[in-house]
Amino acid sequence: MNFIQLKAFYAIVNNGSFTRAAAELHVSQPALSMQLQGLEKYCAVPLLKRTKKKLELTQEGETLYAYAKRIFDLEGEMENAIQDFNTFQASTMIVGSTQLFAHYMLPGIILKLKETFPELKLHLETGLSKDILKKVVNFECHVGIIGRIAYPGNVIFKQISKQKLVFITNEKMKQRIHLKDLSNYPIILREDGSATREYITNEFARRNIPLDNHISSQIPSAIKRMVQLGMGGAFFPEYAIKEDIKLGKFRQVEVAENLYLSIDLIYLLERKKLKALQDIVSAVTQCFSPQM
Repeated sequence: MNFIQLKAFYAIVNNGSFTRAAAELHVSQPALSMQLQGLEKYCAVPLLKRTKKKLELTQEGETLYAYAKRIFDLEGEMENAIQDFNTFQASTMIVGSTQLFAHYMLPGIILKLKETFPELKLHLETGLSKDILKKVVNFECHVGIIGRIAYPGNVIFKQISKQKLVFITNEKMKQRIHLKDLSNYPIILREDGSATREYITNEFARRNIPLDNHISSQIPSAIKRMVQLGMGGAFFPEYAIKEDIKLGKFRQVEVAENLYLSIDLIYLLERKKLKALQDIVSAVTQCFSPQM
C-alpha cells in the first residue's frame, strides 16, 4: 500500500474538504485527487461518495478510515516518543561507573544532577573500567565515568578529574621511595580491566621494572584488608583512601614518580546529538571544574 495515498485519503476525510486537505499536506488539489484515485484503484472500490454538499464515506471507506486513524494515531505517538529521546521525561539515563568512583564521588554528582534536572531518571551500573567501556560501546550505558584506558575511535572522552595515585602499606618503609624500590615488594593490584591496574603496570613496564610479586583482587575492600594484614602494599586513587589514612588505618608512602590517573566521562559519537546526554555531560563537567 502507498502510505502517501492513504495519508491523502485520511486528510480529506478529516478536513471534509479537498481544499483544506491540500493546504494541510502542502500539495495541489489535482495532485491530491490523483492520490485518492490511486488508492481507490488499489482497493478496487470507491471510498468516498462525492456530492455537492459534502463528502461522505462509502462502507469500504469507513472500514479503511478506521484503520488509517489507528495507523496515524500511532505515528503521532511515535513522533512524540522520538521527541522524548531528547528529554528526561520518557527514558532512564544509564550511567556506568567504577566501584570506587561510584562509592566515593558519584553520590554527590547524582545529587547535583537531581537538583539541576528534577525530572531526571537515573540507573547506575558499576564495574571495571574495561567493562563500563564495553557497555557504552554496546549502547547499554549512555555515559561512563572511568579511569582512562584505550578507547575505540567512536568513543568521545572528556577528562573530568586527574587523581593522584597513593601507595599504602601497613609496614614501616622509607618516607620516600621510587618505583624501582618496589620491584620485589608484594603489590596487591586490581584485576585485569581496571584502569588503575593498567596505569600502574604500564608505569613499571615503561621503566623496565619487574612486577612479578603481586596479588590480584576484584574487590577494593578486600585489597584494603589484605594491606592491613601485612600482605603487601597497594595503589589507590587519593579520593578513595585519604579518609582511611587520616584514621590511621594505613601508612602512606610517598612515591617519587608523579602518578596521576585521568578520570574520564565517556560516551559514543553516535549519541553526540542527544540533547539529554549533552545536558548530563555539561552538568558532570561543571561538578569538577574547580579541580581542573
